[in-house]
Amino acid sequence: MTVTSVPGGPAPHDLDTALSPAWLTAVLRQRHSGVTVTATEVTERIETVATKVRFDVSYANGAAPEGAPRALCVKAYFNPATRQRGTSRAEVDFYRLLAGSLPVRTPPCVHAEVDEETGHPLLLMHDLVATGHRFGDPLMGFGRDQAAGTLDQLAALHAATWDGAGQKVDLAAAFPPRLARLTGYMGPERLQAQLDDGRAPDVPAGVRRADRLLAAVNALAELSPAHPRCLVHGDVHTGNVYATADGSPGLIDWQVVQYGVWALDVGYHLAAVLDPDERARSERELLDHYLDRLAAHGGTPPGRDEAWWAYRAQLPYGFFLWGITRAVERPITERHTGRLAQAVAWHDSFGLLGV
Repeated sequence: MTVTSVPGGPAPHDLDTALSPAWLTAVLRQRHSGVTVTATEVTERIETVATKVRFDVSYANGAAPEGAPRALCVKAYFNPATRQRGTSRAEVDFYRLLAGSLPVRTPPCVHAEVDEETGHPLLLMHDLVATGHRFGDPLMGFGRDQAAGTLDQLAALHAATWDGAGQKVDLAAAFPPRLARLTGYMGPERLQAQLDDGRAPDVPAGVRRADRLLAAVNALAELSPAHPRCLVHGDVHTGNVYATADGSPGLIDWQVVQYGVWALDVGYHLAAVLDPDERARSERELLDHYLDRLAAHGGTPPGRDEAWWAYRAQLPYGFFLWGITRAVERPITERHTGRLAQAVAWHDSFGLLGV
């Protein structure tokens, strides 16, 4: 029995199929010969743009065969309403093409496929919660040491893909830069309405301007080829970081992974996870820590002054992502938009970019 021979194919559109014993048996037999799934039980369902469902697995004879997972998490665009907004295969391609060869912690992946006829992607991963891992709360910030730990993971990711070196995959083709395309996602009037809807109330009016924010993202897109590029996660807030049983950080939700400038990740992360006062106190020291770790992992860090400029200039990216956000709970949207916008204002990132 193969996945393609089971109703639903490699990436079913409906959750019932993805949770069915027949489909799961076909998937798991690709790695665990002879296993037979007899039942599944949902333990949690999380709806954003994509749907994530955690569930327990029962096997024939009452016990999981050696190495077979007892709990899984499936992620796909099961909701037709959100599917119509557009799906991204980037995360599936990341797991299919790269995750296993990169020195960065990610959830063990059982199955990552795309329905090539429709473009619908699906991920099936080990359920980390069931094995004692802890996921970050997007409404809780990080301390300096936690942020430093995530920066080490980012440095490892960036160094391994620095200027595409050592990769069999054409990173620019498989994970194209997103900056130029992002500005076409939402027009200036709609973006201004969202920036003025209360999500960033303490930000100066001159920073809370859609025309300047769009111009800043376009400027970053034009500048990007002049800097060393690497694979960047693209969305490293606290909710996309998990901790292993011993507290080591790992990264989840690779939906906006892209080939871009290292500072996009570093600026976004520090501005999103640190309290603004802590960011102001620690960001220069944490940036130096990142550069040291990048070198330790085999990358070629830029000079300190160049890095400081790039860090400050890339901050509008995160502000834009949360400015266009609609499908996330309001307190989370307000927290991240406000923090990122304040960082842009603090560093006059628009002025650095000449917009």
